[in-house]
Parts: sequence; C-alpha cells; structure tokens
Amino acid sequence: MIIQWTQRAENQLDDIFDFIKVENEMAAIRIYNQILDEVEVLTKFPNIAPVEPLLEDEPITYRSLLVNRRYKIVYFVNDELIYIVAVFDCHQNPNKLKKHIENF
Repeated sequence: MIIQWTQRAENQLDDIFDFIKVENEMAAIRIYNQILDEVEVLTKFPNIAPVEPLLEDEPITYRSLLVNRRYKIVYFVNDELIYIVAVFDCHQNPNKLKKHIENF
C-alpha cells in the first residue's frame, strides 16, 4: 500500500511543527517524526485504526489513527492507496473535524 498525503494534511502537519517549534524545536521534531512513523504502519495494516465516529455519516469510510494521545490522522483507503486527509489536533472543537475533510 502507498501513502498519499493531501496538500491540506501536509499543511496541517507543517503547522503543528511550526507551532511546537516556537517553544521547543526538539519536541517539534519528535512529534513530527512520530506522526510520520505511525502513518507508515498503515502501509502494512491499513485498517488498524477505528472508523472515525465523527465522520460516520460521510459517504467515504474515514478512519482515525491517534498519535501521542493528541493528534488524529484521518485517512481513508482506496484500492492500494491510503489517503491522509487531515492531521487534527484533538484539543480543538471536534466539530471542526468535518471542516478539515470538506472538499476532498
């Protein structure tokens, strides 16, 4: 399986890095790499994460992989591709998650 990041998800990951970097660059690097490492596991186990309950009413089956108890990596699987559509900080209002996947 191949990982395909959407531009929006890449931007969100970069924004998380930039936000953390202001206070602690090493922590930012650690979280960034942890997210990438966890996403890589999906290539072998694409259905390891549960279906995202906030997106159950969507026509696509979105799953969310929780990383570091703070970030949801929202994705869906289509044939041999895993599309990463959002990197969502769980400290935000959960209702914002739908906006993160709009217009995909």
